[in-house]
This record gives sequence, C-alpha cells and structure tokens, in this order.
Amino acid sequence: MRGIILAWAIGEGIIIYRSVTRDHSPPAPGALLATSGLFVLLAILAEADQARMLATAMAFGVDIAAMLNLWGLGGKAPAPAPAVAAAAKKPAATAAAPAATA
Repeated sequence: MRGIILAWAIGEGIIIYRSVTRDHSPPAPGALLATSGLFVLLAILAEADQARMLATAMAFGVDIAAMLNLWGLGGKAPAPAPAVAAAAKKPAATAAAPAATA
C-alpha cells in the first residue's frame, strides 16, 4: 500500500508541475480528482495479496506515462474528429458552369 501512496504523490506532483509550468495556474480540480480516483481503484485492487505487485506496478506505470507526456516523448495527441454538424450546414457544391463557346 505504501508503494501506491508514493506513486499517487508522485503523480499528483507531476500534474501540478505540468499545470504550473505550461498554464501558469494551479491544475483543475477535475484533473487531480480523476487521477486520485485511478489510484484509489488501484489501491482497492492491491488489497488482494495476489494482485498487490500488479497494482503497484500499474501505479508507477501511470507515473512513467505522465513523465513521458511531460517531456514530449508520449507521442502526438490524436487529431480531433471533424464536426459533423458543421459539415451538414455547408451548402452542397454547385454544378460546374457550362463551358463557354466562342
């Protein structure tokens, strides 16, 4: 259980550091709550003796992924999906103008 608490503290520190350095503001409470919820679920998983090492490894894996993302090594974020509603509002393409004859 101590390993998961340590991983949680490291993860929260990474999130706070990233928010302060990039946005120059404290992190959104939802970001801290979401990661805390993940670590709580891993702590519940760690209550089973057979899954303790797996849960701890997964907790530190989340921290490693956050560090890679912080350093820019995590890869590019996927492109946002095109807005279907905006495409539906566009007028249909007009028919090609007839060729002028001279």
